[in-house]
Amino acid sequence: MPSQLITENDGVSIYELLTSNDAERLEAMLALYARFLPDYKHYVPRMRRRAAFPSDHRVGHLAHYWLFEYQGKPIGLTTFRYVVKRECGLGVSFAIDIEARKIRIGEKRLSAFIIGEILAQLKKDAAQTDTGLYGLVTEVEHRGLMEHYKKMGMLELPMQYYEPIYPVEDKNDDLESTINKIKFIPVILAITPNQKLVLNAALLRNFAKAFLVDHYNLPEDHIKVQEILRSIKENF
Repeated sequence: MPSQLITENDGVSIYELLTSNDAERLEAMLALYARFLPDYKHYVPRMRRRAAFPSDHRVGHLAHYWLFEYQGKPIGLTTFRYVVKRECGLGVSFAIDIEARKIRIGEKRLSAFIIGEILAQLKKDAAQTDTGLYGLVTEVEHRGLMEHYKKMGMLELPMQYYEPIYPVEDKNDDLESTINKIKFIPVILAITPNQKLVLNAALLRNFAKAFLVDHYNLPEDHIKVQEILRSIKENF
Protein backbone atom coordinates (compact mmCIF):
# COMPACT_ATOMS: atom_id res chain seq x y z
CA MET A 1 0.00 0.00 0.00
CA PRO A 2 1.46 3.44 -0.89
CA SER A 3 2.01 6.10 1.74
CA GLN A 4 -1.08 8.22 2.38
CA LEU A 5 -0.95 11.91 1.53
CA ILE A 6 -2.47 13.70 4.53
CA THR A 7 -2.27 17.23 3.14
CA GLU A 8 -0.40 19.34 0.59
CA ASN A 9 -0.12 23.09 0.98
CA ASP A 10 2.34 25.72 -0.30
CA GLY A 11 4.84 23.06 -1.34
CA VAL A 12 4.65 21.16 1.97
CA SER A 13 3.34 17.59 1.90
CA ILE A 14 2.63 15.36 4.89
CA TYR A 15 2.57 11.57 4.44
CA GLU A 16 1.30 8.82 6.76
CA LEU A 17 3.75 5.92 6.58
CA LEU A 18 2.22 3.24 8.83
CA THR A 19 1.42 0.03 6.88
CA SER A 20 2.69 1.55 3.62
CA ASN A 21 5.16 -0.24 1.39
CA ASP A 22 6.86 3.10 0.71
CA ALA A 23 10.29 1.95 1.85
CA GLU A 24 12.01 5.03 0.45
CA ARG A 25 9.95 7.45 2.51
CA LEU A 26 10.10 5.25 5.62
CA GLU A 27 13.88 5.06 5.48
CA ALA A 28 14.04 8.81 4.86
CA MET A 29 11.94 9.37 7.99
CA LEU A 30 14.08 7.04 10.09
CA ALA A 31 17.28 8.67 8.81
CA LEU A 32 15.94 12.09 9.81
CA TYR A 33 14.96 10.70 13.21
CA ALA A 34 18.48 9.38 13.85
CA ARG A 35 20.01 12.64 12.62
CA PHE A 36 17.77 15.08 14.49
CA LEU A 37 17.34 12.98 17.65
CA PRO A 38 20.71 11.20 18.09
CA ASP A 39 20.10 10.35 21.75
CA TYR A 40 17.16 8.22 20.61
CA LYS A 41 18.61 6.62 17.47
CA HIS A 42 18.65 3.21 19.17
CA TYR A 43 14.83 3.32 18.85
CA VAL A 44 15.07 3.13 15.03
CA PRO A 45 14.95 -0.71 14.73
CA ARG A 46 11.73 -0.95 16.77
CA MET A 47 10.26 1.99 14.83
CA ARG A 48 10.99 0.22 11.56
CA ARG A 49 9.19 -2.89 12.87
CA ARG A 50 6.26 -0.82 14.17
CA ALA A 51 5.78 0.85 10.79
CA ALA A 52 4.60 -2.46 9.32
CA PHE A 53 1.54 -2.59 11.59
CA PRO A 54 -1.74 -0.64 11.34
CA SER A 55 -2.55 2.40 13.44
CA ASP A 56 -4.71 0.40 15.88
CA HIS A 57 -2.24 -2.49 16.32
CA ARG A 58 -1.96 -1.69 20.02
CA VAL A 59 -5.35 -1.98 21.70
CA GLY A 60 -6.71 1.39 22.77
CA HIS A 61 -4.17 3.36 20.73
CA LEU A 62 -4.23 4.95 17.28
CA ALA A 63 -0.66 5.63 16.17
CA HIS A 64 0.72 7.79 13.36
CA TYR A 65 4.11 8.07 11.62
CA TRP A 66 4.26 11.23 9.50
CA LEU A 67 6.97 12.42 7.13
CA PHE A 68 7.11 16.08 6.04
CA GLU A 69 8.39 17.01 2.60
CA TYR A 70 8.99 20.40 0.99
CA GLN A 71 8.97 20.41 -2.80
CA GLY A 72 9.57 16.67 -2.69
CA LYS A 73 12.49 16.77 -0.22
CA PRO A 74 12.17 15.21 3.27
CA ILE A 75 12.44 17.94 5.90
CA GLY A 76 10.99 16.52 9.11
CA LEU A 77 8.85 13.99 10.94
CA THR A 78 6.49 13.40 13.79
CA THR A 79 5.25 10.28 15.53
CA PHE A 80 2.19 10.60 17.74
CA ARG A 81 -0.75 8.59 19.01
CA TYR A 82 -4.24 8.93 20.42
CA VAL A 83 -4.86 7.06 23.69
CA VAL A 84 -8.56 6.24 23.83
CA LYS A 85 -9.11 5.81 27.58
CA ARG A 86 -7.15 9.00 28.39
CA GLU A 87 -8.86 11.03 25.65
CA CYS A 88 -5.59 12.71 24.69
CA GLY A 89 -2.92 12.58 22.05
CA LEU A 90 0.74 11.96 22.84
CA GLY A 91 3.41 13.77 20.83
CA VAL A 92 6.16 11.16 20.87
CA SER A 93 8.64 12.78 18.47
CA PHE A 94 8.76 15.95 16.40
CA ALA A 95 11.67 17.37 14.40
CA ILE A 96 12.10 19.76 11.49
CA ASP A 97 15.29 20.61 9.59
CA ILE A 98 16.69 23.97 10.74
CA GLU A 99 16.64 25.45 7.22
CA ALA A 100 13.00 24.37 6.76
CA ARG A 101 11.77 26.10 9.91
CA LYS A 102 11.51 29.41 8.06
CA ILE A 103 8.90 27.96 5.68
CA ARG A 104 5.45 29.47 6.06
CA ILE A 105 2.09 28.03 5.13
CA GLY A 106 0.07 31.13 4.43
CA GLU A 107 0.68 33.25 7.53
CA LYS A 108 1.56 30.28 9.76
CA ARG A 109 5.00 29.04 10.72
CA LEU A 110 5.60 25.49 9.52
CA SER A 111 5.63 24.07 13.07
CA ALA A 112 2.32 25.74 13.93
CA PHE A 113 0.76 24.45 10.71
CA ILE A 114 1.89 20.88 11.47
CA ILE A 115 0.64 21.00 15.07
CA GLY A 116 -2.71 22.12 13.69
CA GLU A 117 -2.73 19.12 11.35
CA ILE A 118 -1.86 16.79 14.25
CA LEU A 119 -4.76 18.16 16.30
CA ALA A 120 -7.08 17.73 13.30
CA GLN A 121 -6.02 14.07 13.04
CA LEU A 122 -6.51 13.52 16.78
CA LYS A 123 -10.03 14.94 16.51
CA LYS A 124 -10.73 12.34 13.79
CA ASP A 125 -9.28 9.61 16.03
CA ALA A 126 -11.49 10.72 18.91
CA ALA A 127 -14.56 10.79 16.67
CA GLN A 128 -13.70 7.34 15.31
CA THR A 129 -13.65 5.92 18.84
CA ASP A 130 -16.62 7.98 20.06
CA THR A 131 -14.51 9.69 22.72
CA GLY A 132 -13.35 13.23 23.47
CA LEU A 133 -10.06 15.05 23.03
CA TYR A 134 -8.37 17.17 25.71
CA GLY A 135 -5.41 17.94 23.46
CA LEU A 136 -1.89 16.89 22.52
CA VAL A 137 0.38 16.04 25.47
CA THR A 138 4.10 16.49 24.85
CA GLU A 139 7.39 15.94 26.68
CA VAL A 140 9.40 19.18 26.31
CA GLU A 141 13.16 18.89 26.70
CA HIS A 142 14.07 22.21 28.31
CA ARG A 143 12.80 25.54 29.57
CA GLY A 144 13.78 27.55 26.50
CA LEU A 145 11.78 25.26 24.23
CA MET A 146 8.82 25.41 26.62
CA GLU A 147 8.82 29.22 26.46
CA HIS A 148 8.81 29.01 22.65
CA TYR A 149 5.91 26.55 22.65
CA LYS A 150 3.91 28.72 25.05
CA LYS A 151 3.74 31.33 22.29
CA MET A 152 1.97 28.67 20.19
CA GLY A 153 -0.66 28.00 22.85
CA MET A 154 0.98 25.13 24.74
CA LEU A 155 0.36 24.90 28.49
CA GLU A 156 2.91 23.66 31.01
CA LEU A 157 1.51 20.94 33.27
CA PRO A 158 2.50 21.49 36.94
CA MET A 159 4.33 18.37 38.09
CA GLN A 160 7.88 17.06 38.47
CA TYR A 161 8.01 14.85 35.39
CA TYR A 162 10.70 12.47 34.11
CA GLU A 163 10.98 10.95 30.65
CA PRO A 164 11.89 7.24 30.59
CA ILE A 165 14.71 6.44 28.14
CA TYR A 166 14.66 2.78 27.19
CA PRO A 167 18.00 0.97 26.71
CA VAL A 168 19.36 -0.46 23.49
CA GLU A 169 17.38 -3.60 22.67
CA ASP A 170 18.79 -6.84 24.04
CA LYS A 171 17.10 -10.06 22.91
CA ASN A 172 18.06 -11.68 26.22
CA ASP A 173 16.08 -9.16 28.28
CA ASP A 174 12.50 -9.71 29.36
CA LEU A 175 10.20 -6.77 30.10
CA GLU A 176 11.21 -6.59 33.76
CA SER A 177 14.93 -6.56 32.91
CA THR A 178 14.38 -3.90 30.28
CA ILE A 179 12.43 -1.68 32.69
CA ASN A 180 15.20 -2.01 35.27
CA LYS A 181 17.65 -0.53 32.72
CA ILE A 182 15.52 2.54 31.95
CA LYS A 183 17.11 5.92 32.63
CA PHE A 184 14.89 8.82 33.69
CA ILE A 185 15.66 12.39 32.67
CA PRO A 186 13.83 15.48 33.98
CA VAL A 187 11.73 17.18 31.30
CA ILE A 188 8.56 19.29 31.19
CA LEU A 189 5.16 17.78 30.49
CA ALA A 190 2.88 20.09 28.52
CA ILE A 191 -0.33 20.08 26.51
CA THR A 192 -1.60 21.87 23.43
CA PRO A 193 -5.30 21.98 24.33
CA ASN A 194 -8.02 21.14 21.85
CA GLN A 195 -10.21 23.80 23.40
CA LYS A 196 -10.35 25.80 26.62
CA LEU A 197 -9.08 23.44 29.30
CA VAL A 198 -9.60 23.70 33.05
CA LEU A 199 -6.85 21.67 34.67
CA ASN A 200 -7.24 19.73 37.91
CA ALA A 201 -5.22 17.07 39.71
CA ALA A 202 -7.21 14.19 38.21
CA LEU A 203 -6.55 15.42 34.68
CA LEU A 204 -2.84 15.90 35.40
CA ARG A 205 -2.61 12.32 36.65
CA ASN A 206 -4.50 11.17 33.56
CA PHE A 207 -2.01 12.87 31.22
CA ALA A 208 1.04 11.61 33.13
CA LYS A 209 -0.24 8.02 33.09
CA ALA A 210 -1.06 8.28 29.38
CA PHE A 211 2.66 8.59 28.71
CA LEU A 212 4.19 6.60 31.57
CA VAL A 213 1.78 3.66 31.81
CA ASP A 214 0.05 3.48 28.43
CA HIS A 215 2.88 4.53 26.13
CA TYR A 216 6.03 3.49 28.02
CA ASN A 217 4.49 0.36 29.56
CA LEU A 218 5.65 1.18 33.08
CA PRO A 219 3.63 -0.41 35.88
CA GLU A 220 1.62 2.19 37.78
CA ASP A 221 3.29 1.15 41.03
CA HIS A 222 6.78 1.77 39.57
CA ILE A 223 8.74 3.95 41.99
CA LYS A 224 9.31 6.72 39.43
CA VAL A 225 5.69 6.73 38.28
CA GLN A 226 4.58 7.10 41.88
CA GLU A 227 7.11 9.86 42.49
CA ILE A 228 5.73 11.81 39.51
CA LEU A 229 2.12 11.28 40.57
CA ARG A 230 2.90 12.41 44.12
CA SER A 231 4.39 15.64 42.77
CA ILE A 232 0.92 16.66 41.53
CA LYS A 233 -0.72 18.94 44.06
CA GLU A 234 -4.45 18.54 44.66
CA ASN A 235 -4.90 22.30 44.69
CA PHE A 236 -2.72 24.46 42.48
